[in-house]
Amino acid sequence: MTNTNPGGKPSAIASFVTHVKALEALDPHHFPDEYAEHADRIRELEPFLRAHGILDVMNIKNPEVAALIGV
Repeated sequence: MTNTNPGGKPSAIASFVTHVKALEALDPHHFPDEYAEHADRIRELEPFLRAHGILDVMNIKNPEVAALIGV
């Protein structure tokens, strides 16, 4: 499954959810590199989510993820 919109470009919200789910499934002590990769990508997506108002209408339930994106 790809995270693309009808124009064929990656969807920030779909990518965000994909990376959050992957991050939540990882133990940062056993998989630190993979965990860091997902955390970095989540941080990179924050400006796109903010620019489109996604963070104005979406609650981030995971406190770690909320801290990563500053909400």
